[in-house]
Amino acid sequence: MELSKEQIQYIEHRLENEGVKYWDIRIEMLDHVISDLEKNLNVNSSEADFKKMVQNSFVLLGWHGSFNDVNKHGWKNVNKYYRKIYFKGFVDFFKNIKNLIVLALFLLGYYIISEVFEPKVFLKISHTLFFLPFILFVFVLYKMYTKKYGKSVHKDYGLNYLMLSFLILNAIVTFVRVEDGFPQEFHKIILFIIIPVHFIFTYSGYQVYVKAIKRVENMRKQLLQ
Repeated sequence: MELSKEQIQYIEHRLENEGVKYWDIRIEMLDHVISDLEKNLNVNSSEADFKKMVQNSFVLLGWHGSFNDVNKHGWKNVNKYYRKIYFKGFVDFFKNIKNLIVLALFLLGYYIISEVFEPKVFLKISHTLFFLPFILFVFVLYKMYTKKYGKSVHKDYGLNYLMLSFLILNAIVTFVRVEDGFPQEFHKIILFIIIPVHFIFTYSGYQVYVKAIKRVENMRKQLLQ
């Protein structure tokens, strides 16, 4: 038996009121409940039967007074999925010969800059390079604002992994300075490691973001059908 629009809205509102705030997780759970009910309801089922079956389906999904625990479990699963893609993307970067050539050329150019310019100028150039991907993040934020994706767990993790490298490595770039007693050559070595690693992880994070947004877009299209 196919559910009515009102019955589907009732289920969705209950899911939201029971703690499933991210709409993409809510839609996945809603699909599961709808499928369960359409198999068990018939034309003679009353409204009381419908609500009872909804409750039974909720319990099977892990409802215990609310869906807070199930919701957190959903976040962890999504995070685990994107974390795997994130680190795999970093490793896969080194399996592509074109990427290795670009990396070698970048390191060569970066080395020439470190030799031509005095340390303070080289440091400013390095900081500029480090903050360069932030422009991409600002562009992505603006694009998301115009798209109005709403409260989406896939969107949030896509953004998190796009910015993860910047958030982690920023402290090292900011506080490891020659003026604080670090030998100049040691300081160069740190920058020669951090800057390329930062770019590669940002590239991998962007791939995660693209996959996450594609997932969100596909789910939105299903809702509009």
